[in-house]
Amino acid sequence: MTFFLLVIFVLFPLATFLHEVGHYLTARLTGIKNVCIRVGIGPPILHINNRLLKLDCRLFYFIGAHTLSGRIGETTSFNRFLITLNGPLVNAVAATCLWGLYGSDSLLLGNTITIFAFINLWIAIGNLLPIKINNRKSDGYILLESLWSFITRPRQI
Repeated sequence: MTFFLLVIFVLFPLATFLHEVGHYLTARLTGIKNVCIRVGIGPPILHINNRLLKLDCRLFYFIGAHTLSGRIGETTSFNRFLITLNGPLVNAVAATCLWGLYGSDSLLLGNTITIFAFINLWIAIGNLLPIKINNRKSDGYILLESLWSFITRPRQI
């Protein structure tokens, strides 16, 4: 039971946060200034706003996250492609690195690292599926849109 709670309340939110950090850093590197990571739903419990990070953590932090920017529509299709790709890419790199750390003597630590690697892999693959529900688009859907846009209008790159 304790391990299950660790997975739900620590490992999944941490992997989700890593995913959003990938989007956030790439957005900042492509020149978008007003970017914020929102973790969870419900009333805010933590708000960080400095030059390095804008983070809004909600009470139910274990229920999803997303990176917000009002200026994402003003960027090029190529930049949008990069921003969207780097969320799943961070999870895939984390999963790969975690499998390299598996040689732990502790069974609990080894299992925790393995589960965390699988969670990161799951988030990476799951976010690359092109899904659109109502107006919400997955990373995979946005990647295909961006790819299509800069293939059909290459001058935007």
